[in-house]
Amino acid sequence: MDKEIELLHETELFKDLHAEQITEVLSIAREVSFSEGEIIVREGDIGDTMYIILEGSVDVVKSLVMDGMDEDETTGKNKVFTRLSAKDHAVFGEIALLEEFRRTATIKAVTDCVLYEIRKDDFLKLAEWDYALGYRILLNLSRIVSARLRKADEDTIKLTTVLSFILKEI
Repeated sequence: MDKEIELLHETELFKDLHAEQITEVLSIAREVSFSEGEIIVREGDIGDTMYIILEGSVDVVKSLVMDGMDEDETTGKNKVFTRLSAKDHAVFGEIALLEEFRRTATIKAVTDCVLYEIRKDDFLKLAEWDYALGYRILLNLSRIVSARLRKADEDTIKLTTVLSFILKEI
């Protein structure tokens, strides 16, 4: 149990939690395994679970085909945006703790993986039972989402700049 507490303590989502609070989180986490190449989360599916990588690594893959676009009109259908691994203490699917919405990317196991899975309903019950714990996790979650939003904004600016240069050349 100490190993799991230490691992979660190093995860950004559980930063600044006490060992007792992490033990509470572990009480709602379920260990799941995926084989190399297996899809863990599929883009477009409704999600209600978040994952913490304990062992292995995964790719975050986005479809490059927009709704309404014929797939035959595109050159590449999918793009790997990033690789997440246990050594980075990575989490994914955390938005599912906040709202029921379609998954924004596909997560594919690059290696055999062991993950903790936390369901939204279980998290909300825990947060209602222990307000301080719920507050701390939601604060950390908002920091993670804000950082990802800032990165997406930066990437959008870069892409817009490159596109405008390309269009000027045409």
